[in-house]
Amino acid sequence: MPVEPANTQSRDSYERGIGSDESVCEAVVSAVMAAENADMDDLDPLYFVVDGDALERITSSDAVSSVAFDYLGYRVEVTGDSRVVLTPET
Repeated sequence: MPVEPANTQSRDSYERGIGSDESVCEAVVSAVMAAENADMDDLDPLYFVVDGDALERITSSDAVSSVAFDYLGYRVEVTGDSRVVLTPET
């Protein structure tokens, strides 16, 4: 069953680095899993909200400093310095 976003007033921002051995998509899903204390099977697929191949291409480009999108009640920002930042939607 997909994770229902928790009450955003009790949620905190979450940030983590992207490991050299993982894709951006893996890092985003891992960050949400940690923030929500959920298993991967509990989350809606990331491809419901973003094209994973495009996300990988865009974030590997030097022309883009960050990419942001909404996923499971979070504003997800992938930064040019290999960070994933989750901010609860308000």
